[in-house]
Amino acid sequence: MSAVRRPVIVGLARGAGTSTLAAALHATDGGLLRPGAAGEADVLLCPSDAASVGHAARLARAPAGPRPVLVLAQAPGPPAAPPRAIHGFAAVLALPHLARWAGTDDRATAAAVLAFPPDALPPDVASYAAALRRVVDVLTGSGMLDRLAPPLVSRPAAAVLRIGLQPLPRPVATAAPTTLAATTAPTTTAPVPRWVGPRSEPDDDTLEAGPPPLAAGRAG
Repeated sequence: MSAVRRPVIVGLARGAGTSTLAAALHATDGGLLRPGAAGEADVLLCPSDAASVGHAARLARAPAGPRPVLVLAQAPGPPAAPPRAIHGFAAVLALPHLARWAGTDDRATAAAVLAFPPDALPPDVASYAAALRRVVDVLTGSGMLDRLAPPLVSRPAAAVLRIGLQPLPRPVATAAPTTLAATTAPTTTAPVPRWVGPRSEPDDDTLEAGPPPLAAGRAG
């Protein structure tokens, strides 16, 4: 199987969990896409509230080529109703909130999640792992990572957009985006993402020791 480049994860808001998602996927943390800035992103991480989703829908993109994946970071509490359909992305996926990781630097723990079968993880972490695998499936299945660079996106500061970029269509109330059920994933181990090199995977001693210690909590 041929190697692919590492995906670039970019956030649309501070505190959305961009660094954690990048660590979990062994990807590149592209930081925050600020208003008025342009950048490359394979995955855009966005809070799931209506205002943030509206900002994501107004992003500009190159007129041709692949589209990034939009991941909606769920807020604490009961799952929110899915937003109206958002067009112009390779996929729109949900990422469960993990209360056990709130307010902590959980990157080291997140980086080990995909190394363990779902039935070895607490239910909330298994749901998070299932969401990660869905992101991996879209990234690898789309061929996006076979390209030399991620898709280009621009976040307008006002009504004027960068030359050569076009606004995405506004959301329309036609269909809900694809979301992930907050349930435990099947008890099979998905392969580590293709872009992860041998040195990035846990060693035999780590795997034999079992899942990393996880603080008490539940998914929001």
